[in-house]
Amino acid sequence: MKAKLLALLICSILFIGFPNQGQAASDDKVLDHQKNSIELADRVFQYTEANQLAAASSLLNELAQHWKRDSRQFSDQNREVITASIIKLKILLNKSGNTQGERVDAAVSLRLAFDALDPNGQHLWKTMQPEVLNSLSHVEKALKKEDLAQFQYQLNHFLDKYSVIYPALVIDKQSDVVQLVDKQIAAFSGNRLQDVHSRTRIRQLNDIERELKLVFSQNANNGALSDIGLSASLGAIIVTVLSYASLRRFVGERARRQRIH
Repeated sequence: MKAKLLALLICSILFIGFPNQGQAASDDKVLDHQKNSIELADRVFQYTEANQLAAASSLLNELAQHWKRDSRQFSDQNREVITASIIKLKILLNKSGNTQGERVDAAVSLRLAFDALDPNGQHLWKTMQPEVLNSLSHVEKALKKEDLAQFQYQLNHFLDKYSVIYPALVIDKQSDVVQLVDKQIAAFSGNRLQDVHSRTRIRQLNDIERELKLVFSQNANNGALSDIGLSASLGAIIVTVLSYASLRRFVGERARRQRIH
């Protein structure tokens, strides 16, 4: 009876601790869908960059259908972010008068966002750290020179770079981290036309730069670490249970032999 209870306890622990193993086939299917979406987003970017807008638009429509089918597995926030990115690129591809740079930026942004959905992705948005921080440094240089026109131009350039990574940032990072950076950037750009002392603006830029560096340096996915910790804990529990059972058998066997003798 005790052996049956022990077996039941171990099976229960394994079932609770490793529920994903029972859904391996389902998870593989999800990963295949994600891979297909990333590949489609990559092709959309390539055709957009090559200025083959009809082909890019056709592929984007295909990607939108894939996303409509697969989006239910993601959070409401991630669904909204990806859907908004798709709609933005659709508008830019189909509406005349938009610059090629805007289209390419939107295509890059969409590609980065799909990559961020994958917990095992490469976090490609982090590769844009030099561009984003370099554009921010040009804003500071314009301020130090007290060149208002150049300041406005460089600030627009930085905001464009930031908007490219923003969807991936929302998906890939903790919301409180993103909100802090976004609040600082919004406050800074919102006061761009006000008469603010250059030193104050530079101090604000330094705060933004520090927070952005922190965002780029942090690891977004702590799930793998959590799984490792969970596995280790469960392993320790199982070892303890087995050791206890072995000790009980040893004590019982010794007592039985003593009674016999």
